Amino acid sequence: MSDSAAKIRDKRVKPRFKIQVHARIKAQLIGSSSKFPFVTENISESGLLVNHEPMSRHAFNKHSILEVWVSNDAGEEIYFFAKYVRKASESSFAIKIIDIDGANSKKYQDFIDAHRSEAISDDSPEDDKN
Repeated sequence: MSDSAAKIRDKRVKPRFKIQVHARIKAQLIGSSSKFPFVTENISESGLLVNHEPMSRHAFNKHSILEVWVSNDAGEEIYFFAKYVRKASESSFAIKIIDIDGANSKKYQDFIDAHRSEAISDDSPEDDKN
């Protein structure tokens, strides 16, 4: 890895890692009634990299604030608000959690902790501080 890539990765607020379980996600723009289904590619305490069908279209951009529902292993939904950060590829994008209440934060942290032992480090570019 180049020195510049290492410096960028070191600036992350929270380390991101890939998990074996790809959580199902529903997301919609605030005020919209159209929920889009997605799947996690990787996860951190501060955000997610989300996969979608390459041909699917969604209206998210750098100004988008999303309502997000993540289904955990117990079938519970973890609800929070997130900001669309960037397009990562033709079939994925990054979101950053910007508001989550205490109960949902605990469920989200428990979900991450349950899969941390089987995690694979993620070397993709930084997006958590944007």
